[in-house]
Amino acid sequence: MKKIIAFIPNLLTLCNLLSGCAAVSVLFLEHDFQAAFWLVIAAAVFDFCDGAVARLLHVSSPIGKELDSLADMVSFGLVPASVVYMLLRLTASAGGWLPYVGFLIAACSALRLAKFNIDERQHEEFRGLPTPACALFFVSLSLMIGQIGWISCPVVLVGLSVVFSALLVCDIPMFSLKFKSLAWRGNELRYVFLIISVLLIAILRLAAPAVIIAGYIVISTIRAIVLKKCVKGCKS
Repeated sequence: MKKIIAFIPNLLTLCNLLSGCAAVSVLFLEHDFQAAFWLVIAAAVFDFCDGAVARLLHVSSPIGKELDSLADMVSFGLVPASVVYMLLRLTASAGGWLPYVGFLIAACSALRLAKFNIDERQHEEFRGLPTPACALFFVSLSLMIGQIGWISCPVVLVGLSVVFSALLVCDIPMFSLKFKSLAWRGNELRYVFLIISVLLIAILRLAAPAVIIAGYIVISTIRAIVLKKCVKGCKS
């Protein structure tokens, strides 16, 4: 019974992995970006639950940590790379080697996850863009092409791929949504961000994640600059 209980978080992690595999499949075989969107959402839910369940059951393990990174590599590394690849392939003017630029996201996601596993600074905040945020941005962006045509422009897609690849491996501190307590004090930024996110989801629906992630990057960057200035001011 103890072994079965200990395996529950790993089972959730495997569900994350399977969701990512299914998302890649529907992208390449059916060009179904909406199905890929929902599968990434499912993967993100499983990714959140596996850690929470492991802590709740007190069964965290080194193998669970490694398995989590392997699952994230597929669901949040390969999937956004595949989204960009397919969007560029489906664009008439994007041929030859250009679609393969999207897989730069997968390479940088692998590096990001490897750094996360050994970086002791990332317990309370992230260093660089988390891979789930990157994946959510691109699967949501793919659903906005019908309303905003210029998103499918090869220059835009390649530019976004390069920028987000750099954000994945950069050293910019980005705030985490992990709550140590439900108190307002110390969680002000998290609560405000979540409230705004809920409002954006109600208004923009499936397009909301792309806008929310873009806002998350901007807020984190401004926060990092302000904190850096405060540290310099204290030292001087």
